[in-house]
Amino acid sequence: MSQEVFSEQEAAYRRGWQQGFNEAGRIILDMLSAGYERGKIRQLLAISNDHYGSQWREEGDLTQREPYPDCDIEHLEAIAATHHGYDWLLTDA
Repeated sequence: MSQEVFSEQEAAYRRGWQQGFNEAGRIILDMLSAGYERGKIRQLLAISNDHYGSQWREEGDLTQREPYPDCDIEHLEAIAATHHGYDWLLTDA
């Protein structure tokens, strides 16, 4: 791999990491402000990643920086109520 290709890949990785870090922090702070407990935040973040993040990663335009999909906490709560595979994340252990 050429140095130029490596540099481009590294720059893209760092931009993506920074964008994800910023978005996760914003979502976590919003949930903390709303009074959610740690376990519930973990559950809702996992649902967000599975239902919003995965689609965004697969279908997004990789040639530009696209904003992360809006986090609709009410929609995440509705998914949590019907998809019980995320219930194990509710424990604070």
